Amino acid sequence: MTESDYDGWPDKYSDPRDRPHPDVLRITVESFDEAFEDTIAAIDAAADGEEQPAVVSFATVGELRKILTDRRIEILRTLMNTDGAAESISALAETLERDYRTVHDDVTLLADYGIVFIVEDDDRSKRPYLPYERIHLDVELTAIDTGEEPATA
Repeated sequence: MTESDYDGWPDKYSDPRDRPHPDVLRITVESFDEAFEDTIAAIDAAADGEEQPAVVSFATVGELRKILTDRRIEILRTLMNTDGAAESISALAETLERDYRTVHDDVTLLADYGIVFIVEDDDRSKRPYLPYERIHLDVELTAIDTGEEPATA
């Protein structure tokens, strides 16, 4: 972005549909230190003109699994298949053949974690919006360090 892109901030970009977004959302499981190091590397790469994915990080695999349930992944896929937006949460619930309240709660939770956006139009309907073409899950499983010496024969 250039300095002129920031003219009128935040009004100019108050609607997430008007903001520039990368094609990929990267969802990771990493410690705070790893996330910090990745952020610094991304800033350096962006300064060199490289496009960077949007990143949402979770501290544990368990936290990620609580948020990205099969039903919520279904919401994300449905939004991706509708060019990133639904007419409303009601319309999304109807498409999914699910109860409005549970879809509303799921969309709200995904928005709270920065995975989707909720856009309020003039008619006050809330539209779920997913600006990414792809979501990349980056989860690395490693052995747990128990601090114990390995058993020897």
